[in-house]
Amino acid sequence: MNNMPPPEASLHYSAGTLEKGSSVTVDITIPDKWHVNANIAADEFLKPSSIEISAQGIHFGEPKWPEPIKEYSEALDLENLVFKGHFQISLPIDSVDADYDSLTTQATFHYQACDNSICLAPSQVTFGVGSVGFNNKRASRDDAAVPAAKSATSSTGKTAEKAAENAAGNVVNAPSAAGNATEGAAGTFVLLLSALFGGLILNLMPCVLPVLSLKLFSLIKQSRESRRRLLMLGATTTLGILVSFWTLAGVVAAVKAGGGNAGWGMQFQSAGFIAFMVVILSAFAMSFFGVFEIWLPGSATTKMDKAGRKQGFWGAFFTGALLVLLSTPCSAPFLGTAMGFAFTASTPVLFLFFTAAGVGLALPYMLVSAFPKVLKVFPKPGAWMVTLQKIMGVLLLGTVVWLLWVVHEQAGNVGVGIFAAISLLSIAMSFAIGNIAPPGVAFSREVLSVGGSVVILAVIWFAFASPKFEAEVDAIFKARSVQLVTEDGWYRYTPELIEEFAKSGRTVFIDATADWCLTCKANEAAVLNRDDFKHAMDSLNVARVKADWTRETPEVTALLRSMGKSGVPAYAIYPAGDASKQIVLPELLTTDAIVEKIVTSN
Repeated sequence: MNNMPPPEASLHYSAGTLEKGSSVTVDITIPDKWHVNANIAADEFLKPSSIEISAQGIHFGEPKWPEPIKEYSEALDLENLVFKGHFQISLPIDSVDADYDSLTTQATFHYQACDNSICLAPSQVTFGVGSVGFNNKRASRDDAAVPAAKSATSSTGKTAEKAAENAAGNVVNAPSAAGNATEGAAGTFVLLLSALFGGLILNLMPCVLPVLSLKLFSLIKQSRESRRRLLMLGATTTLGILVSFWTLAGVVAAVKAGGGNAGWGMQFQSAGFIAFMVVILSAFAMSFFGVFEIWLPGSATTKMDKAGRKQGFWGAFFTGALLVLLSTPCSAPFLGTAMGFAFTASTPVLFLFFTAAGVGLALPYMLVSAFPKVLKVFPKPGAWMVTLQKIMGVLLLGTVVWLLWVVHEQAGNVGVGIFAAISLLSIAMSFAIGNIAPPGVAFSREVLSVGGSVVILAVIWFAFASPKFEAEVDAIFKARSVQLVTEDGWYRYTPELIEEFAKSGRTVFIDATADWCLTCKANEAAVLNRDDFKHAMDSLNVARVKADWTRETPEVTALLRSMGKSGVPAYAIYPAGDASKQIVLPELLTTDAIVEKIVTSN
C-alpha cells in the first residue's frame, strides 16, 4: 500500500515588532506525486485541511489559505480541490500580551493525502518556529539538504574556503583554545606572531586604502631625497603608528581598570570620534586640493626645501596615526584571535600585542624607506603629481562618504544631515584658513584661524549636533531592540534566545557585526546576504542570529569574549541542543565552509 512521507512544515513571523497586525506564515511542502485536500472539502467523505496554532501571550486570527487547485480525480470520479507542492498559510495576529514568547509557538497541520489511485487516512504534522514537523526524521532530512546546500556554492568558494582555513584556521571553543595557548611561552609567541601578521594584512583592508595611497604618494614625492631622509620619514611614520597603537592600548587598559568593556574598533561606537574623523578627513582633503596649507614660521621654513614643507616629519607622523585610526573598523585574519587574547591579558601583555600589530602595519613603510629603489618604477616628480594629489583628495572625501553611510545605518537621514553639515562646515573653514592665513603672512594669523575653527566646531558639536544625534540614535536603537526578527530574517541576539533554540533542538549561526565594520559588510555581501546562504541555512533548519555591536552592549561584548574575540566580525555555530558548545569560525567565510561545520557538528 502506498504511503506518503509527512509533509515538510515550518513557520516564521513577519519582520519587525510583534504586535496586532503582524502575521505568522506557515510553509507547507507536499512530496511529489501527492496532494492534500484543500481547506474546503469537495465531498463529504473527504477530510479538509486545517491548521491549529498557539503561543504564550499571542492570539491569532482566522487563517488565510491560498487559492486551491481544481484537479479531476479518476479514482473518486469528481473534481477535487487540492493543495500540492509548496504553499503558504497566513495567520494574522489579533493581539499580543506583555509576557508573550514567540519561541513557544506550536502549530499542527491536519491533512488527508491522496495520489491518483488512493486517499490515505487523515494525519497531522506538528512543528514550531522555523522547524520541520516533529514527526519527521531530522537526520534523513539533513542528509538530503546537505547536497543541495553545497551545490549552491561554486568551486571557487571551495578554494576560498581552503585559503581561509589555511590563513586563519577554524577555532573550536576559542576561549579554552586561547587559554591553552597561553599556558606556555610558545603559545604566547604564536599569538604574538598572529598579531604581527594581522597588522601587516591590515594594509590590504579597505579601511586603510585611502591613507595607504596618501603614504605611497608622499614616498613617491620623496623618492629623490637622500636615503637618510627617507629612513627618517619611514621611522617617523612608524612612530606615528606605534604611538597611536600605544594610545589605544592605554585607553583599553583604562577602560578595563574602570570595570568597563573594551574591544577592537570600539572608538567607532562613539559619535564624537566619527565627527572628529569627518572633520579631519574633510580638512585633509581640502589641503590636497590646495585650498589651504599648514606651514611653519619663517625660521623653520628656511631650513626646509619645498618637499620638506609639503611632507615633513609631522606629516609622516600624522599619516601613521591616521592609518591606525582608520584601520580599527577592519579586523584582519589572525588579528581577531590574537587581540581577543590580548584584551583579556595583563596590561604589559596588552601593550606588547598592540606593539606587534603596530610593527606589522608599519612594516611596508619601513621596508620601502630602507630600500627606496622600488620607487624608481614611478616617473620623476612633476606636474603629473598635482593631478595625483587631487585624486588622493577625492579618496579622502570617499572615506567621508563611507563615514556618512555608517552614520545613516545608526541614525538615518537625520544623522547623515548632521554629519554632512559638519563636513561642509569643516570644508568652509578650510577655505577661510586658506584666505586668512596663506603662507608668508604672520604665523599668529594661522594659529588664530585654526584655533578659532576648532573652537567653533567643538561648540557646535557639543551644544547642538551631539545631543540631537544621540537622541535620534537612542530612538532608532530602542525600536530595533524590540524587534524579534529583522526584515531579512535574522533573529536579534540575546543569551536567552540561544538557550531557547538549544532547548528546541535547533542549530544556531551567529553573526557578530557592526555597521562601521567593513570586513563585516564584505562578508555580508559575499556570503551572508546571498540567497544560496539563506537557502542552505533554511534547508538545515539553522536559526540565523545577528549580534549587533554598532553601539556597545554588554551582552554582545560578553559574547565576543566567549568567542575569544576583541571585536567584530566574529562568527560562531551552536550545534543543535547544546548552547554550551561553541564553534568559532574564521573571519573569512564561504557558504561551503559554514555548511560543512554545521553538518559535522550535529
